[in-house]
Amino acid sequence: MDLLLVGSADSIFFEHYIKNLKARRPEIKVDVFSIPPVNGKYDLSSCNKVGVNKWEETLLCKIKGIRSIIKPFYSWHSMYYFLQRNNKQYDIIHFKYLVPSVVLFPTLIMKHCRKSVATLWGAEIDVQKIFYSKILYIYFLKIFLHNVDHMTFASKEQLNQITQLGVESDKLSYAIYGSSIYDEIEKLVAFENKDKSKELLGIDKKKITISIGYSGKESHQHKIIISTLFKNSTFTVNKEKFTLILPMTHGCNDSYTNDVVNLVKKNGATYKLLTKKMADAEVARLRNATDIMLQLSSVDARSASVIESILAGSILISGKWLPYEEFRQKQLYFYELENIDASLPNLILQLSENIDEELNKCQNNKLKWDVETWGKVIDNWVAIYDKLSM
Repeated sequence: MDLLLVGSADSIFFEHYIKNLKARRPEIKVDVFSIPPVNGKYDLSSCNKVGVNKWEETLLCKIKGIRSIIKPFYSWHSMYYFLQRNNKQYDIIHFKYLVPSVVLFPTLIMKHCRKSVATLWGAEIDVQKIFYSKILYIYFLKIFLHNVDHMTFASKEQLNQITQLGVESDKLSYAIYGSSIYDEIEKLVAFENKDKSKELLGIDKKKITISIGYSGKESHQHKIIISTLFKNSTFTVNKEKFTLILPMTHGCNDSYTNDVVNLVKKNGATYKLLTKKMADAEVARLRNATDIMLQLSSVDARSASVIESILAGSILISGKWLPYEEFRQKQLYFYELENIDASLPNLILQLSENIDEELNKCQNNKLKWDVETWGKVIDNWVAIYDKLSM
């Protein structure tokens, strides 16, 4: 089987997806085309070919006012040129990132495959636009989805969104990404407590750790969160009780990272900055060292990183606007906020008064969650490919 994956390849999920797919079905030949740049942090050596959109290298991307208009068309053409140059018809093209660059002109793209699969990477339906218009993006997305042979969903909320776009139920399958971190967390916590994990990461074990999101993407709203925390005079007075964890390992550029760090420094906060790719065992240690996980992203799908934090026993504070109905159904112990406002520092200060008790309550969360390792979930994806190949 010749398979092309189109998406955001500079990601741990792409790396693990391909490795686990090849481990299960080594005869599948995998090519990749990445819409965002590939910075070499993640291992794509299992692929035959890796194509990358060159938009970020053009002068056009630096021209304010028109770059957001031109980007989808330039990036779409990069993908089309990759397909033309390869002069190959894939058995399956799997679109794993449904941004404007991907959904434009599907009939031309589909000529290069026998079958196709579409998967939302995150919250594209909520945030993507073409010519500054969400309505126009949805118009092109509907045409695109009409042309694909199959589509996956990862949550009930996502399924509702997809069916509202007119996708027939017989074209839909449930399939999710796994995490290699789950097993690592289980192994780690058996012999390493939270204080030890903090010490090994260079964090004072006496401080309460607060992770602001789980990546450097601006959607995690790092700057808004930091500003909101330090608007509270009581939090500012008690800032020595806390260490802010800034996990800027991917999804951001140096300029944004510097802005976040400068804001933390301006407020005199203790912080731990992470910028390098972390091995699975290091990520497990980070999750174990995290007392409070702030997941207040503007959008999200079903993040494995959040589930990792739950399994490590962290206190989750999330936004009520995020699609976490499954957490409520399983009656997980976590907190939700209506907005990023004064309620955030107030809640953190309240939790800090009884942090050990709160962390103990979170230990039961891991008993309520069915651990979804890559070994468990990859079979769903293989089954979809096999069915389409028949």
